[in-house]
Amino acid sequence: MSEKSSGVSSVRNEISIVAGPRGWGDTRESWLGRVPRRVPTVTFRTVKALWYGEISNPNHWAARDIKRAAELIQARNEAAALASQYQTIIGGLRATDEDFYRAEIDRLERIARELGAADRSGVEG
Repeated sequence: MSEKSSGVSSVRNEISIVAGPRGWGDTRESWLGRVPRRVPTVTFRTVKALWYGEISNPNHWAARDIKRAAELIQARNEAAALASQYQTIIGGLRATDEDFYRAEIDRLERIARELGAADRSGVEG
């Protein structure tokens, strides 16, 4: 794979993350149109040019803005997954012996709340 196609592939992946899952009723244009709503510094035309390789520079300002938004979305998703895992652990500790594990349950609940707050901040998803 050439460096140019590698850069386009990377930007396409980041656009996909920001645009989110493509629904059955989405056209490619409607799907790409979600990106400017979530990254206000870019236009639909710029997103489309990045997607189709018309802009192939992975260091283009719009590509950097989209990459930053994709990283925030991924971090938010990871925080939500971790909070969910903590909730599962909390449920297990409660089922085993809520009184004995009270300190751990309280600590994990506090961390899960903080992760949930981080999940709600940042880029709209």
